[in-house]
Amino acid sequence: MAQDFQSYIDRIKAERPDEFVTVSHEVDPAHEITATIMKTEQEARRRPVFLFDKVKGTDFKVMSNLHASRNRLAMALGCGPREMQKKFLHAMSNPIPPREINTGPCKDVIIKGADVDMRALPQIVHHGDDGGPYITAAISFAKDPDTGIYNCAYNRLMITGKDTTSIHLTLGKHLWEFHQVAAARGEPLPVAFAIGVHPTIALGCLAIGSIDEDEVAIMGGLFGEPLEMVRCETVDLLVPAHAEMIIEGEILPGATVDEGPFGEFTGYSLGAREREVVKVKAITHRKDAVFYDMNVGHLDHMLLSTIPMEANLYRAVRSMVPSVKAVRVPSPFTCFVSIEQRLKGQGKNAIMAVLGADLYVKRVVIVDHDVDIFDERQVNWAIATRCQPERDLIVIGGARGSDLDPSTSGDDGFTSKWGVDATAKPLLSEFTPRHRFPQDVWDRIDVDKILS
Repeated sequence: MAQDFQSYIDRIKAERPDEFVTVSHEVDPAHEITATIMKTEQEARRRPVFLFDKVKGTDFKVMSNLHASRNRLAMALGCGPREMQKKFLHAMSNPIPPREINTGPCKDVIIKGADVDMRALPQIVHHGDDGGPYITAAISFAKDPDTGIYNCAYNRLMITGKDTTSIHLTLGKHLWEFHQVAAARGEPLPVAFAIGVHPTIALGCLAIGSIDEDEVAIMGGLFGEPLEMVRCETVDLLVPAHAEMIIEGEILPGATVDEGPFGEFTGYSLGAREREVVKVKAITHRKDAVFYDMNVGHLDHMLLSTIPMEANLYRAVRSMVPSVKAVRVPSPFTCFVSIEQRLKGQGKNAIMAVLGADLYVKRVVIVDHDVDIFDERQVNWAIATRCQPERDLIVIGGARGSDLDPSTSGDDGFTSKWGVDATAKPLLSEFTPRHRFPQDVWDRIDVDKILS
């Protein structure tokens, strides 16, 4: 499978031409890119990939909204939309280590030292209250200072100077842990950021698991072959050889900068906070590279992160309740799970499995397998008719959650979590029966013929 960004874009142009839009007039990177995408979605009900040919203040073209379609992501993985979770679980169980090659397209142009200028990149301001220009689609590559195992993640970067950015490290996550270890030794943490990658790499970097699981190998599992990587110019790290752009640097020990506000995936603009500092040492990129920008808080961002989350949560629930049928993450901090409950109490076991498997999940609803979790009306019906709050509601206080949750009142992610066991009690087979029809009557009704 081709591992480069451009080959995938060419497939979209060839196979889904109505899903690719080129904006040829000059746009202002301050607000206009994000606003164009959102107004198109709201007024035309379309979510195409956008290529902005002329962006004020930079020589780079900007692309966005690539991941805002489940069908496009499935095409990247070489499967149907309903097979993505199965493929992701297979990759997590069958990782393929990367292959280092001598060089790659990401090194067509090499800029180092005093020649580095972050201000030459598109200075994209996404929402009206943002504190400055942000890089939102930077995938970090870093190694555990003790084990050398790679971790990859999306980390927002606010451009703060010619060769500096802030970095948002989610408290308790793996890159934050790596930085804590390095900073305790008084050492910077080497880090590199890939921008403009094949969606398979973007999905793989969001895999959620143990700190000793290597996301780079999961990317290989998704490709079905080793990810081709090249060595950085100024830090001891490997990065995707076919990326559009690589930013090399170090997260400094003990240094912080005022970062934000920034409009996050929650739909809220969170205020300024002290965040860590990245010293940029090099920028390498393809000749005629396209700069990818993620539309944070909208489907380009939300759908991409949902697929790996659902796979990890399915795996976690299956370890406790083998008869799990489906897992869905429909909105921030929320998870719906359907199970075929064979023993009393498995609904609550599933709640605990979800809350223990993902830092961000705050609300869990467990339903029986006869409820379609992709239909929120059915989920609400199950809560209303199969749940008694005093018996079926679990609330856990004093837990770690997302530091981007505005309801934590400035406690930086110290939160409460809750689960709803909306399964029939004691078991579905013993519960009040639902409406049903004789199967022969149901089968002989031809809806297409009636409506034609």
